[in-house]
Amino acid sequence: MTINERVQHLRKNVLSLNQRKFASDLGMAQTGVSSIERPNGPVTDRTIKMICLTYSVREEWLRDGTGEIFQEEETFSLDQFVQEHGGTELELKILKTYFELDPAIRRAVLDHFRNAFGKTADQQKNSPSTEQLEEEYKKSVLDGASTTAATASNTTSDTVDAVNE
Repeated sequence: MTINERVQHLRKNVLSLNQRKFASDLGMAQTGVSSIERPNGPVTDRTIKMICLTYSVREEWLRDGTGEIFQEEETFSLDQFVQEHGGTELELKILKTYFELDPAIRRAVLDHFRNAFGKTADQQKNSPSTEQLEEEYKKSVLDGASTTAATASNTTSDTVDAVNE
């Protein structure tokens, strides 16, 4: 099978598309698809890349007819993810056990933690603002500094008095 025949086979038999829809998906004119499907018709690298990207076709299959038509979809591995992020076996078991729970139980667990960690509107109203906390901090630092300064001056004057005696 030539590349031209593979393009036509893909379009007609695998994707079940007419030339107009195939051309539209690839951003080209229907006459371009017709030209590609003719024996020895020109198939540019750009067209090959567009077909592969648009329909997840393996480039090796389209160019040479080797291997499977479609690219394998990338899969997610929780085990690999946990390992890559420095997780322990226990953490992995916890995650897997959680997702094995009935969805209703998982919702109840999430609601529990939302309630435990989330503040109510009343709690948020009674919490001091950032500005208030900064002012309290400044006062505590300044009060501590004046106390320290007074102690230092007392110590200095005591030392001077002791030397003068």
